[in-house]
Amino acid sequence: MALKAKSPDKKEKRLKMFVYGPAGVGKTCGVIQFKNSVIIDTEKGTDFYSDTINKANSVVLQTLNPDEIREELHSLLTEKHQYRTLIIDPITQVYNSTQAKWTRIFESYAKSEKEKAVQDFGMRYWGKVKSDFKGLQRLMLALDMNCIITAHQKDIYGTGMQKLGVGPDSMKGDDYLFDLVFRVERSGNDLIAFTVKERAEIGQNKFPETFSWSYDNFVKFYGKEIIEKEATPILMATKEDVVKLKGLLEVVNVPEGTVTKWLTKADCNSFIEMNKDQIDKCIAYLQKKLDEINKNGGKK
Repeated sequence: MALKAKSPDKKEKRLKMFVYGPAGVGKTCGVIQFKNSVIIDTEKGTDFYSDTINKANSVVLQTLNPDEIREELHSLLTEKHQYRTLIIDPITQVYNSTQAKWTRIFESYAKSEKEKAVQDFGMRYWGKVKSDFKGLQRLMLALDMNCIITAHQKDIYGTGMQKLGVGPDSMKGDDYLFDLVFRVERSGNDLIAFTVKERAEIGQNKFPETFSWSYDNFVKFYGKEIIEKEATPILMATKEDVVKLKGLLEVVNVPEGTVTKWLTKADCNSFIEMNKDQIDKCIAYLQKKLDEINKNGGKK
C-alpha cells in the first residue's frame, strides 16, 4: 500500500490564541481592542465598554447558552460577513454551562427528587459534556477568523496540596488546542502578556517572552495582513445532505465501523458537523454502491 505521507506546505494560519489571568486583571479590556470582532460575552463584562466596542466596529452577543453559541459560530463559519475576529470572554462559563445543560438532561430521567440529588452520572455524563464542548472548539478552530479565548486563572496543586503554579480554569487540555497561549498580569497601567506557548518553526517565534498587550503589538508581531484579512465562508453539510446520506445508509449495507471511521476522519460527532466536501464523498460512496446493487438486479 502506498504511503499517504507527503512533504508539508507552508500555511499562513489565522491567529488562534488562548489567554488567561486573574479576575479583574483587564482581560476583557485587552481583547476588545481587536477591530471588527464578534464578542461572545458570558459574564456581561462588555457592559462597561460600549464606546470602545462601537469604535472598533465590533458587536456583542451576551449568552451562556452553548447551543446559542454553536448557532452563532456556525453562522460565522458559513455566511459572508465583515468580521475578522471571534472573542469568547471567558470560556470558563461556557464549559460550566455545558455541564449544567447535561446535568438538567440527566436529571430529567431521575425518578425522584432524592435520586436527582444523590445520583452520580458517571462516565457517560462526562462523555456527553466533553463531546458537546469539543464540538464548539472544533467550530472555533475551523473559522477563517482570528480566535481569542479567555479563561479565568486558578492555582495548580500537586502532591500534598503543594502549589505548583497557575493555569487556566476551564476544561482540562483547552489550551493545548491553540497555537498561542498567553498569561496576563497587571503592571501599573499596563497589561503585560507572558508567552506560555507558541507553535512556530524552531528559532522563528513571532512573540517575545513578555510584551505589553496592545492591538498594535499583535499586528506588529503576527502581521496585519493576517489579522485584518477578510473571512472566507466555508461550505458545510446541509440538513438535506444529512437526510440523503441517512436514506442511503438505510438501503446500502456498509462494513461495520464505516460510519464511525467517516466521523473520526472528519473529526465530527455527527453528519451535520461535516463540511460539504466530506459529506459529498460519503454520499458519492453510497450512491455508487446503490448503483451497483441496481445494476445487479437488487442483489446486495
